[in-house]
Amino acid sequence: MKSLLASAVLAAAVLFVAAAAQTQPARSYVPFGDAKAIFDALRGDLLPPELRDQTPAEREATWTDWVARRDAAIRARVELGEDDSVINFLTYGSTFTRQPRITEQELAGLVIRSGNSRSPVFVPSPVLLGRIDDFVAALASPGADERLQVARQILIRKGMDPATEAGRKQLHGYLQERAAVVGSAERSPRLLDPGTELVDKLTIFRDRGLSSDTSISIDLGIEQALDAMKTAGMLRPGTVRRVALVGPGLDFVDKQNGYDFYPLQTIQPFALIDSLLRLELAAPSALQVTAFDLSPRVLQHLEAARARARAGAAYPVVLPRNTDSPWSADLVEYWRRFGNWVGDEATGVPPPPPGAGRVDVRGVAIRPAIVLSVRPADLNIVTERIEMGDDDRFDLIIATNILLYYDVFEQTMASANIARMLQPGGFFLTNNRVFELPGSPLSGVGYVDVTYMSLPGVGDAGDRVIWYQKQ
Repeated sequence: MKSLLASAVLAAAVLFVAAAAQTQPARSYVPFGDAKAIFDALRGDLLPPELRDQTPAEREATWTDWVARRDAAIRARVELGEDDSVINFLTYGSTFTRQPRITEQELAGLVIRSGNSRSPVFVPSPVLLGRIDDFVAALASPGADERLQVARQILIRKGMDPATEAGRKQLHGYLQERAAVVGSAERSPRLLDPGTELVDKLTIFRDRGLSSDTSISIDLGIEQALDAMKTAGMLRPGTVRRVALVGPGLDFVDKQNGYDFYPLQTIQPFALIDSLLRLELAAPSALQVTAFDLSPRVLQHLEAARARARAGAAYPVVLPRNTDSPWSADLVEYWRRFGNWVGDEATGVPPPPPGAGRVDVRGVAIRPAIVLSVRPADLNIVTERIEMGDDDRFDLIIATNILLYYDVFEQTMASANIARMLQPGGFFLTNNRVFELPGSPLSGVGYVDVTYMSLPGVGDAGDRVIWYQKQ
């Protein structure tokens, strides 16, 4: 009986892999011909160090090997991003502990202090130590908690098993060390210094892991940009049919508040469809959205959502709002009507635990047909593009909070790939300024400034969302 069951499971797995292989679009690395234009246009100090002193012939001879190695290096940063997400979970999560959440002020003032030595010394706050104790205990017995299960998997992969005494001891040291590193990175002088060079500002996270955590704020920015493009006559009603999202996101903990009382979820694909339908830029029956990502976890999550949708199940989205945050009126209104065009108001939304603070919560059940219009695809936008016919190219490609994780050379490679996948006259929309090199087919044609909140003593916080058109 067991052998029959095992055979059935194996057969199903083979069929799933075969089906995935059939639906995965053909990818190819950036050819040297496209990269050569980047080499010719950029300053020498912006080129990869290992390629700077090579002749064009030498670069061409080593290009295939170099781009394959760079692809592997970028993909390895996904694991680093997951490590950072675990630390954000530790720092802000409220379901595994009764300790208060670590505030930004505590991170800035208590994480690193000067000791007797010349080097900075990490001194964890009592709150952080209490959180680590509770977190390690929860990891040892995660139960059905999806986030704890994922965090446990990530940490076991690093050789620390919370089920053993030795593993728990390792975890305490590791979590203290990583909290210091993540806290220090969040207040990097490059983020705060007004004298920081433009290149550094536009590539601010080039040395960080690739995180999938997102927030609802940027989705408001995308909607306002699309509305402005429609008003300017750049996008006409019913003309957007094929759209690509680069890095759709999967919230392990959301970037702003770290809420962890609802299941892992992706928001941006459904937010984008909601905006396109609300603005009448797309027809639901004709719209196809491709979600490009590097993370196996993101791709598997989207594929699992599609499998449930084929069985008639809606996709639940939980929308928490910290009522103590000074959200702009536009962001509050966007939160209130999010999902009206792609789903229905959900019941049975999990309530926030006491440690989450003052939170309002909405739930939206995304309709199965909408979920099925989103197709995940493995793609490294820096090193790869999809091979497409003239009639299959995208009308619109969106990449928000993505390009700042790459250096200038990698950003220009990504721009070349994006341009290749756009149809003539198509648009690329981003909140990261793109370097427009001589001869580039992408030209900046508009932008909108979006305010998310007003911070006392600091001013408005928001984004400039820019759109580029393929000539």
